[in-house]
Amino acid sequence: MPLLVVGLRETLRSMHPAVQIDYADHVLTALSSPEYQKRSYDLIILGSGEDHSTDGYLLPAAELKEKYPHARIMLYTDDYDPVLISKIGDGIDACIHKHEGADEMRTAWYRLLQGECYLSPMLHSLYVLYRLNR
Repeated sequence: MPLLVVGLRETLRSMHPAVQIDYADHVLTALSSPEYQKRSYDLIILGSGEDHSTDGYLLPAAELKEKYPHARIMLYTDDYDPVLISKIGDGIDACIHKHEGADEMRTAWYRLLQGECYLSPMLHSLYVLYRLNR
């Protein structure tokens, strides 16, 4: 299990000790492996893979949402993509920049639990600047 997953597990367990984390090294594993067929999730955190394009996030997010309709989808990325950010609330429930601290993960999870969507401050600031400069 990658160190990042261990950090996310500890961050989320600090909020609720019963949190369980599953890790898949590729979205296709979570979508097609029999091991994942009968599982349900409250939150799916989708990290950046080899494909950093907009579709590289949107297609897997849509497929995961279809397979696990009750799960909230959070992107955990080091990319800034205004198209992705514009999809918050439309298939993507939260987006956090990887260089923001564990507190942002906690804040996002609390907001998601309240039925809200969440965009981290760094990505929000970049998106506002992008919109102002258009």
